[in-house]
Amino acid sequence: MTAFVLDASTALGWMLDRPVPARASQARNLIIDGATPVIPALWRHEVANAIVMAERRGRLTSGQVVTLAADLEDFLQAAEVDPLVVRASVLIETAQRTHLTVYDAAYLELALRRKAPLATLDEKLREAARRDGLAVI
Repeated sequence: MTAFVLDASTALGWMLDRPVPARASQARNLIIDGATPVIPALWRHEVANAIVMAERRGRLTSGQVVTLAADLEDFLQAAEVDPLVVRASVLIETAQRTHLTVYDAAYLELALRRKAPLATLDEKLREAARRDGLAVI
């Protein structure tokens, strides 16, 4: 596999969850082995927000946040940020058809357009991807 779509839940799984979910470890190992994670522009916002919220809830110290922020910047150098600005009507239609949030529909739309496997920990998104004929990680 050369590329796959990586959603925020999977990356957050290896950043925040203990123990790390198996699917998050699998996606991280694919990256370590040279696969390219493809992400929509919203990914950066979702992950950064989750890190801030984890600190506010006492799950992370300010030092851990600084480390994760630096790791995030390093990660973004290796990831491919999809340059396409997807029309709102496409995201809305995808969300309506699949009963996903528009945010999750953005990952599904990207995976469908790229014909790439989708790495997600979200069960509704995994099921929608399978129904649309995508491989899931």
